[in-house]
Amino acid sequence: MQRLWWPAAVAAFSLLAGVSLAGAQRAAESAHPVYYVETRQKAMALTFDVSWGDKMLPKVLAVLQAEHQQATFFVSGPWAQTHPDLVKAILAGGNELASHGQAHVDLGGRSASAIADNLAAADTILRTYTGSTALRFFRPPNGDWSGRVVETARGLGYETIIWSIDSLDWKNPGINVIVRRVVSGAFPGAIILLHASDTCRQTDLALPSIIQDLRRGGWRLVTLGQLWAMGPAVRRDPRGSGVRPNWPPVEGASSAGTAPSSMAPGRNAAPRAAPGSPPVPAVSSGGAAA
Repeated sequence: MQRLWWPAAVAAFSLLAGVSLAGAQRAAESAHPVYYVETRQKAMALTFDVSWGDKMLPKVLAVLQAEHQQATFFVSGPWAQTHPDLVKAILAGGNELASHGQAHVDLGGRSASAIADNLAAADTILRTYTGSTALRFFRPPNGDWSGRVVETARGLGYETIIWSIDSLDWKNPGINVIVRRVVSGAFPGAIILLHASDTCRQTDLALPSIIQDLRRGGWRLVTLGQLWAMGPAVRRDPRGSGVRPNWPPVEGASSAGTAPSSMAPGRNAAPRAAPGSPPVPAVSSGGAAA
């Protein structure tokens, strides 16, 4: 009889330890950026980074208009300041504006004050276009982040966004390569990275096939803000894990062909497919040029 308390005590201790561990994990992940959204809908966010040039963006906007498709554009402060007509064209197309910071430098090793100065300078410029509407999302240049970057950005009202599907269009690897990397990597809630800077010479040529191939597969491309409303943000990096998140998707959860109105940086090894999941293509995690 004296030992009857032991199983209950062990169970209670295990429960408390589990709760404590889960809480610690959530606290640690809160200092990580967002890679995708938890949802089973066949929807993904289409995002572009823009930092220089004035030739590629109009071509990208023309494709989006022809396809009745909207996207989220992460633009740098200096670029927005020198290309006001292009920023207005982004917004006129029903697209979403987000911050790519001010100076295009790696922020992961910078002080909190330097990070804050970078974001605040860009915010001042970008708010001249959005007025009273605050920007919600920030993508650090080159995808370079640290817990300090994430927390400082959050203190300024921004969520730090990386990506889960890298088109590698900034390498100009060929139109078919860009299309294949995006389409073959599709999963519910993914965030797709493309670029609309002039250094990327094939993005506009690959974009129609990306949009059309995904629609034929029943996928819907949305802005990041629209994806954000579909489920909680996930701060665990899926790239190179061998697991396709949110799989399988729920068929019919989104309308195919319907366009709505608006891990730390580094190279990953080729992933292996997890049981019950389709093969996952290798997706690079870093080195975005714009």
